[in-house]
Amino acid sequence: MELPLEVCLAIVVCVARRHPRPQTSLHALCLVSRLWYDAAIRELYRAPVLAGRNFQLFVRTVCPSINLHIRRSPTAPLVKVLDLSKLVHEGSNSVTGRLLGRVKETLEVFIAPQTSFSCVPAPLLTLLYPLTPLSVNALPALSKCTYLNHLDLSLISASLPVLDLLRTLASLRNLVFLALPRCSPIPSPHILPFDRDLPALPHSLRHIQFACSLHPAYMPLFHQVPPQLTALTITDAPGWYSNPVDTIIQNIGPQITNLSLQFRLPKPGFMLQDERRTFLALHTLQVSADHLFGGFFSPAHQEPDAPPLPLTDLTIHAGSGSITQAPTCDFLYDEIVKGDDDYGRPIPGILFGLRRVYISQGLGWRSTAAGKLHAQELQDLMIALEREAWQRAGVPVSEAVERDIERSCGVWEFVEGGGALGDLRGGLDGSVVLP
Repeated sequence: MELPLEVCLAIVVCVARRHPRPQTSLHALCLVSRLWYDAAIRELYRAPVLAGRNFQLFVRTVCPSINLHIRRSPTAPLVKVLDLSKLVHEGSNSVTGRLLGRVKETLEVFIAPQTSFSCVPAPLLTLLYPLTPLSVNALPALSKCTYLNHLDLSLISASLPVLDLLRTLASLRNLVFLALPRCSPIPSPHILPFDRDLPALPHSLRHIQFACSLHPAYMPLFHQVPPQLTALTITDAPGWYSNPVDTIIQNIGPQITNLSLQFRLPKPGFMLQDERRTFLALHTLQVSADHLFGGFFSPAHQEPDAPPLPLTDLTIHAGSGSITQAPTCDFLYDEIVKGDDDYGRPIPGILFGLRRVYISQGLGWRSTAAGKLHAQELQDLMIALEREAWQRAGVPVSEAVERDIERSCGVWEFVEGGGALGDLRGGLDGSVVLP
């Protein structure tokens, strides 16, 4: 007697989400019977783990023939996540383009490989073949993935033509996340940095990521800012912080609500160009401890009458160790409240709206009794301010509301290495894991 299909599907979903090696287990389930094959095949091909020898087997299964019209694969429409980040020399430009062409109707997430997506590096190409048109096999196929919402090109080691890249991105109407390549692109001499006649980024784009050493040739990508773009991530990269990043920040900064700075400070006291005046709508900030002294909250960069930021969530990573002394909870306490006025009311600081602080365990804020006391004082202050905000809004603070306030406000310590912000639990008494 076989189990009902609904029960098999529930077991398959549980295995796919909780098993440490789901791909091996799902493959074994497909070999049990026809019923288990029908239940597990979708999860097996939804987000395959591709590395080494199994990549060639995956290509043979999804692309049984070079020509799509000769032989189609029933498994190609099942692929929703195509992660080629683990590939080094296994693929080629043509194979990547062929894969994208087969899964274009259902693909939602694509992470490009390092070496088998784009053309040869621009300097070598221009020296050897100055009059030969570029041939990038993967971009035309990528432009047809109309349901794509996550595109990561950060690993690409060879150059991409800026104009072709912009045309491809403009065709991805459902794109939500975009990570630009860290390498230098191939500029076009026929386009200006802010030419209004160029194709624009998709209006659906909400999160963009680029390296701190962004090449000036990428400036045409930002000639029109998508209205829903509210999240920005700046990653680390070899080389110095580039001036185009400042120009881009001035262009998109006023609408950014979620900012993550993941690059090392090039020098002590460094800060982004007018960052306090630019990120006026910021609600969530992820920075290293270096940036606390070198950027947003540096006393040397503060204005006497600066209005409080709408910042509610602050994540502090351990950083690169370029600062001589890590900031403590006292530092944040003084940024939330500067003191009391003549009537005993708190004077708002630049972080008056801060309600949640996530601290890397590497900073050692709980390693001493004084550190634990300061963290507790910071948590009590944020809870008290949130309670006063409810009272000013005319909402009675009942026991249920008080519990919600205590759960939503506090100081958490996390271990860098895995997990997500949504998994944070435990307040000062527990550690969590964060990427």
